Amino acid sequence: MKRRKFFVLILSLSIIFAASCTKQQKPIGGVESSVTRAGNIERVKVTADKTNVRTGCSNDTPVLQTSDKDSTYDVLGQISDWYGVKLPNNQIGFVQNNQCKPVVVEDKKPNVNPQTSGAAPQQGSAAPTAPKTPSAQTNSSTLTAEEQQMVKLVNDARAQNGVPPLQVDMQLTNVARIKAQDMIDNNYFSHNSPKYGSPFDMMRDFGIKYVQAGENIAGNQNVQDAQNALMNSPGHRQNILNPDYTHIGIGIKKGGPYGNMFSQMFVSKPK
Repeated sequence: MKRRKFFVLILSLSIIFAASCTKQQKPIGGVESSVTRAGNIERVKVTADKTNVRTGCSNDTPVLQTSDKDSTYDVLGQISDWYGVKLPNNQIGFVQNNQCKPVVVEDKKPNVNPQTSGAAPQQGSAAPTAPKTPSAQTNSSTLTAEEQQMVKLVNDARAQNGVPPLQVDMQLTNVARIKAQDMIDNNYFSHNSPKYGSPFDMMRDFGIKYVQAGENIAGNQNVQDAQNALMNSPGHRQNILNPDYTHIGIGIKKGGPYGNMFSQMFVSKPK
């Protein structure tokens, strides 16, 4: 019997607020691991009709002020079930985490990726290596036909499972494209790039903010087969159907040993 001419490889990576580590075996040898990491919570929004901001992490402490629903605060830290927040008068108060939710506030000034900026390196440091993917491809404001197809397949799957659709984030899409091309250029299949680090390092360096994030990567001949393989794997399916995610970035690049490289990046950016 003839051997199959291609392998389908998929890995998933999700950031959640619980810790876990699951090893997965690659058919071409070696192991990869799923890692978890909390997003940086910089601001919270009050979800209760009224909530008391207190002087300490206890309901027995004095109330500094009472806040209405949808009030927002900058977060200074988290202690047990309480967020330490900065009040308008520069006082520090504490609010229970079950009366608010983390939200994302986009920077008005976009971050500059240190690997692509024109700044000269500090003396004694190595010069940054620019991404090999041409800027005309990575900075496009529209999706390719293949990327549109995959977004539709993802949102069709979410609709069939009663989950709201994901919005396309072009900034995140550009990061996913760079990741897919980087796997081809540097001949690897992993969440950790030898050039950019983890997907979360990439998101940070390219100015992506999130409360929760995840990545699926795949190598396959076409979009439909890649999506089918991802949906048939519990970890990847969980990322695709996660109701907490709000935005998606899709990167598809032709090349590599499997025909095409795919990167699906997911983030939660509640406002």
